[in-house]
Amino acid sequence: MTVFKTVLEMRLPRPVAVLMSLVLSYGTAVAATDTLNTVQKRLLNSAASAFAQGDYRPAANALPELENTYMGPWVGYWSLQPRLKSMTQDQYQRYAKHYPSGVAHHLLRQQWLLELARRKDWSDFTQVFQAGSIPDLISLRCDAARDPLLSTSTVVAPFFLWSGAAANDHACNAMARAYLEQGQITPPELWRRLQQMYEASAFDAALRFAPFLPAAQSGQLARTVTAPAAWISRQIQHYGSHKWPTGQAHLLVLALLRLAATHPAQAVQFVRTLGVLSAADKSLVLYNSAYHATLSFRSESGHWYAQAYAADPQFRPRPQLLAWMVRTALRDGNWSMVEQATRQMDTVQRQQRRWQFWSAVALLQRGHTQAAHTLLAALESPWTYYGQLAMATLNRPLILKPDDPPTPSEANAISDNNAPERTAITLYHLGLYFDALAEWDQFLKGLNGTGEIKAAARMALHHKAWLLGIHASSLIHGGEDWQQGYVLPYAQEIDAAATQTGLRRAFLAGLIRQESGFAFGIRSDVGAQGLMQVMPATAQWLQTHVAAAANADLHSVSGNLTLGSHYLSLQQQHFGGSELLAAAAYNAGPGAPQRWLNRWTPPPGPWAGPIFTANIPFQQTRHYVQSVLTNTVVYAAILDQAPQTIWPQWRLGAIMSQTR
Repeated sequence: MTVFKTVLEMRLPRPVAVLMSLVLSYGTAVAATDTLNTVQKRLLNSAASAFAQGDYRPAANALPELENTYMGPWVGYWSLQPRLKSMTQDQYQRYAKHYPSGVAHHLLRQQWLLELARRKDWSDFTQVFQAGSIPDLISLRCDAARDPLLSTSTVVAPFFLWSGAAANDHACNAMARAYLEQGQITPPELWRRLQQMYEASAFDAALRFAPFLPAAQSGQLARTVTAPAAWISRQIQHYGSHKWPTGQAHLLVLALLRLAATHPAQAVQFVRTLGVLSAADKSLVLYNSAYHATLSFRSESGHWYAQAYAADPQFRPRPQLLAWMVRTALRDGNWSMVEQATRQMDTVQRQQRRWQFWSAVALLQRGHTQAAHTLLAALESPWTYYGQLAMATLNRPLILKPDDPPTPSEANAISDNNAPERTAITLYHLGLYFDALAEWDQFLKGLNGTGEIKAAARMALHHKAWLLGIHASSLIHGGEDWQQGYVLPYAQEIDAAATQTGLRRAFLAGLIRQESGFAFGIRSDVGAQGLMQVMPATAQWLQTHVAAAANADLHSVSGNLTLGSHYLSLQQQHFGGSELLAAAAYNAGPGAPQRWLNRWTPPPGPWAGPIFTANIPFQQTRHYVQSVLTNTVVYAAILDQAPQTIWPQWRLGAIMSQTR
């Protein structure tokens, strides 16, 4: 799982068994008390536990006792959020009056705005929207744009807002339909947006805009989705290959984009024969055909990328297509294409570390050693995946330098009496990890420089809020807080699990750091649990099929480690000892990396692992593997107390070092 996800994503309205009416009687806000007594702690624990199950009633009952404590904003939030669909504007306003700022209010305001937009209660929506800053969520900005009381003052260019949203964004698509009815989105803009939707494979969303097309094309749009090849063939019979009406030519591009997603070879063949297509349209379809082909490791994808560039060298494909053009070129060993693709990137994309690194490797492979080494030297770092790769390419081992002890001013920079930090740590120990991270992020933003952030990390780790401490340390540039950022709680349990399963301690620790940040009670939105984020079904299978895991408790530290480490060990054994492939299998399931290897096996050599990792089709798994491998190298340096040679740890076969 990725622990640093948005909290709003984890706190969408949930149904509850009984919806009761509660009118909050908040008075004027008063200063929050700094500590909780025994009764208040018991009430807080009960309220948090019930909220995690979608029950607001214990929080509502505890609120009179807790509303003026430092945890009051959260208890009030817990008393309202689970019953958002039955909440009233009066209840929200009473909450907002008592708690006019803070993370809990920010979350409740965003969720209440979403609910008001769903109800089309524009009067209350306008009041809440205007009472605070413009929300970050583009969905809410689109809701504001279709609010008749706000639309004229909040949106200058509705198409600009629409085109910046995800293709399936319900709120932004609803806004666009409203503006199309008013004639404030032009036909050319609609065709451009439909093209974006087809590129994103958001076909169902696109079809809802058929009524806004000219009558001649409106009835045909569905056929470009359900039977694109047949539709194209019929149009060729009717119009020939070279001159079509403008509306039909627009539909042709959409049909070809649909075909590129399912049968890219057919799309490429049509491009070769259809003279009606402009050079830019040919390039667009060929880039998309190559992109979809490369995700399934088709050998033709590199050739199609080359054809796409040749069709119109001035065409600028979207960043995702260029990213996969580089990855395809890496698979093919086509270093000229790597350089060509990175040259086409805009400045922001080109400056990302991954493309800087592969540009340097392309220079190196083409004999431009000095230029390559200059780029690599600027990238090298022990703390990032591409930084470690740069070190490996320059044949430099990873050596951890002693961390400087805190200065007296740094040591005293943060106090236990700091309310936002105390709130975040309390939420953490209540098991509300994502809310804790949201509160923690807000707290960290108010700190002054490295010294205070390091002190905050120390305070979090002192309170065993491991995930918060790791997160704070990750914000310190240059890895100078590595001794806190790579803390190793549960060391004895990890050592025992590694010994029992044959895993390296560094690998196991590196994977746990990525899975949970050592937050032992964390649970993902799909049900994965504990330090190693084990799914209950996986735990049950292991308890049945692995004798050593038969009595392991998924919800305890040692039991979770037993289950997760045995599963990870099985993956590593299946993939010949490769930690890289074991990590990929742990995240994506064992069938996925095997399927990728069956379609394409990199040639032997030190680049096999990094190139394979770069070509993992799932973005989450690709990032996950890179993070786990980076963590593993650092933990190996810590546990072995020795410099680490990086290359062997990224092999697709068995690792060379078997240090436990």
